[in-house]
Amino acid sequence: MNFFKTFLAALSAIAVVIFLIFLLFVGIIGSAISGSEKQVLVKDNSVLQISLDGQIVENAPANLDDLDFDLGEFAPFPMGSTTNKLGLFQLIENIKKAKDDKRIRGIYLTISPAMAAGQTTLRNLHDALLDFKSSGKFILSYSEIYTEQGLYLASAADKIYMPSSGIVEFNGFASSPMFYKGLFDKLDIKPQIFKVGTFKSAVEPYITDKMSDSARKQVDVFLNVLWDEYIEDLAEARGTDKASLNRVAENFVFGDGSKAKAAGLVDELAYEEDVLQKLREELDLSEKQKITFISMKKYLKTPALNPSKAKDKIAIIFADGEIRSGKSTEGVVGSETIVKALRQAREDDNVKAVVLRVNSPGGSALASDMMADEVRLTKNVKPVICSMGNVAASGGYYIAAPCDKIFAEENTITGSIGIFGMFFTTNELFEKKLGLTFDQVETHSSANFGNPNFEMSKAEEMLLQRNVEKGYGSFLKVVYTGRPAHFADSIAVDKVGQGRVWAGRDALGIHLIDEYGSLQDAVAYAAEAAGMEKDNYRKQLLPRPKSSMEQLMEAFGQSQVKSIPMYEEMKQLERIKNMANRPGVYTLMPFSFDVY
Repeated sequence: MNFFKTFLAALSAIAVVIFLIFLLFVGIIGSAISGSEKQVLVKDNSVLQISLDGQIVENAPANLDDLDFDLGEFAPFPMGSTTNKLGLFQLIENIKKAKDDKRIRGIYLTISPAMAAGQTTLRNLHDALLDFKSSGKFILSYSEIYTEQGLYLASAADKIYMPSSGIVEFNGFASSPMFYKGLFDKLDIKPQIFKVGTFKSAVEPYITDKMSDSARKQVDVFLNVLWDEYIEDLAEARGTDKASLNRVAENFVFGDGSKAKAAGLVDELAYEEDVLQKLREELDLSEKQKITFISMKKYLKTPALNPSKAKDKIAIIFADGEIRSGKSTEGVVGSETIVKALRQAREDDNVKAVVLRVNSPGGSALASDMMADEVRLTKNVKPVICSMGNVAASGGYYIAAPCDKIFAEENTITGSIGIFGMFFTTNELFEKKLGLTFDQVETHSSANFGNPNFEMSKAEEMLLQRNVEKGYGSFLKVVYTGRPAHFADSIAVDKVGQGRVWAGRDALGIHLIDEYGSLQDAVAYAAEAAGMEKDNYRKQLLPRPKSSMEQLMEAFGQSQVKSIPMYEEMKQLERIKNMANRPGVYTLMPFSFDVY
């Protein structure tokens, strides 16, 4: 048996070494090729092909798809795809570039049901497509399956095509958070919760089996705002009214192409070959002439039409993910990384203003405070403008509050000014389930404080609750000192705080945000605030996105598993594990939810 164990371990090590050598070889060859290859040529009468088939993140490197195949398939174990991340910033910038590019006649848009994006992301991309179309160029959309997300983006097209056998989902929005109380009861694990805020519902999944009335109320309010914003945009794009679309959503659920066309959700039923013929007609091509497509992947590599030579810069700093201490990784805003980026922008004399793009549900209160302090320091030197993405709540709002001005969309989720602490007691799990017990010797009465195998004393519980209340007071202070024109003191902030989540449409009236607008609007305002001439500046993206090879190496080490069964459930278990491993104080929005 030992022989086989040793043999298999050696074999695995050899496989890993071979794969690493393969990656190194590909990287060297890729670098040599990229260094010598000519710029991507855009031919006249071209069609920009945008295939949305992955997760749309805030920022992704332009060379994310340098390789024309997925190295994940060559790994000695499943890695998942590392090439299906699309950067919203890059997509919008290049759609804008294509609008002014005389070689590009139109856009061919295909949307996979696997596309993942938040509501604000969808609106920003939808607006960019509408802006492109305002130039007189065409957009045609074709997909076999349209989800509500896909249908929303497709509505920016001149025509929406799908086969009669295709599928459309159109039945409203829902949110179904998972609750863990039953699991903890079975395992004899006792969560100990310390919180401030009537609406601070992030702890509820650990202590109840359903939403509280306050949690249900706030989710109901902002979910209906999201739907109302969605349906208003869709109605305008489709030339109909909200009431009609709401009646369709109540009765449609999902159906085939014929049903979707009858409901006015799509324009024509056609297979892709028929749509390609429509494209030929738009391009004045004969039936046998080949359409010249250029993929977004390649178009990203083409230079700007009129590149700025200005020395002045606006730094755009992306805080995208859950907030934690340390360095940023995929889906995690690391305070160390963001502090470094803010400091770099502050100390660079060529950077005249900073735009902080926040897309985060919050996380560690300590990490949030470190970043907020760096925002304050930078604000004392040059303008710092916040642009909110899909979510800028709790810790995400904490780091936004000190900014000079806050931009958000009507469907941004924000607020959640509240705080909580969480500890787990596991002594009964070990004793009742495993027959293990623990004893202790202490030099001081609270030397074993925080040990999950012992119950907290009343004094320790009171200490933790006071600590949480102090943290809430600090949060209130960050808001009213950061936004003195709107909040006189902590009492004024508390009225809109208490952990409540707000949609951007409501947040404007209570002064949590200053203005509706996209990242591009925030950048334009930052330039104006810094006294810069319009468009006479360069944009510097921070922190630097990881290259394709860096992402591959990271994926190799972490072994992505998004394709395995019950992945979503495993994400929730990972959330529990993170809470258990990082007991402390959090500024995190209620629930981890997806709108679908």
